[in-house]
Amino acid sequence: MEEDSNDNKEEHLREEACSEKKQKLQNCLLSIRSWRDLPSELLSETANSLGIFDLLGFRGVCSGWRSSSITASAAIESAPGTQPYFLLHIDSDEKCILFNPTTNKQYTIYIPELNETTCLASSHGWLLLSQNGLVFFFCPFSRARIDLPPFQESKIFEGAAAFTSSPLSIDCVTAIICRKNYRILEVYVLERGVSLWVKYEFDLGDKFFGMVRGATFADGCFHILDDENGLVTFDLKNNHFKIYKLVIGGGNYPSAESLQFSYKEKYFRRNGLRKRMKLGKDVTISACAASYAGSDDSVILIKNEEIKAKEEFETRDYKGIWIQPRFFQLPPNYCWVKTTANNIYDKEANNVKGSKLGRFLTEF
Repeated sequence: MEEDSNDNKEEHLREEACSEKKQKLQNCLLSIRSWRDLPSELLSETANSLGIFDLLGFRGVCSGWRSSSITASAAIESAPGTQPYFLLHIDSDEKCILFNPTTNKQYTIYIPELNETTCLASSHGWLLLSQNGLVFFFCPFSRARIDLPPFQESKIFEGAAAFTSSPLSIDCVTAIICRKNYRILEVYVLERGVSLWVKYEFDLGDKFFGMVRGATFADGCFHILDDENGLVTFDLKNNHFKIYKLVIGGGNYPSAESLQFSYKEKYFRRNGLRKRMKLGKDVTISACAASYAGSDDSVILIKNEEIKAKEEFETRDYKGIWIQPRFFQLPPNYCWVKTTANNIYDKEANNVKGSKLGRFLTEF
């Protein structure tokens, strides 16, 4: 009798424990269900206020939360005046390092699409990439990709491109800069909805212009900087080139005007990112130029930069990209061009003397 009583007691305890577990599971399911049933308007408002990593986590909760975040773009982390993030990758590995210089936080993110790519430009949260003869826009956080018409030139250098606005804008214009030889500078222009790259040539004559170290768009012109103090502008309205010499200070040049944008040189080194990112002395980095908006909505260009390893033996070669952390999704049936074509149209531009533009510009 006593043994039966003990057995019944143990069974009763097991039933109580099982009932308690079931109740906890039901409560958990009810809790999950209640979160899923939140109004879509509230979910959308919440998603629109999130930064890039919180947004990615938000979208991973369930399909309902994902659909409610269709308009979210993580714009809070790319407001005017906000420092861009630094994305570090290597061609042989899809694992990338993303560093926030404002908070000194470092993240690991997997972006296989960056393998074997050359970054031509970074702006408005988009990258313009070249890969095995293809040129395309890419948003690394949403994996959105916009393929552009074929580009026949094989020699495209890092940071030698710019675009006027987000690729999703109907008025977006893209320019890729190439160097035919030491005298001829080529600018290939592609307008949104057009399937042809239009080539313009500029004869530098006897004026020296070095290697392209970055390009941006401001005040209706593409501005192309070299590795010294040269600047070439291309006016989109009249398709004219001008060449300038950058000077420091305006005191010795009373007739000089204001530069239409600002730029930063050796940005990686001057911010001590090697130490802050805990990179070894054997790391070599080729950092691509990037444009972003300053606190007063002015354009800021970070020039290309080569960061050499402090130890030359068995160096590891990385590619770096300054980028605004944005999240973009493509609309249904999105298409960059209406038709397809494989030709590049040639159009020569006249050689024009540099005029006085910018407080830090003087005639070359």
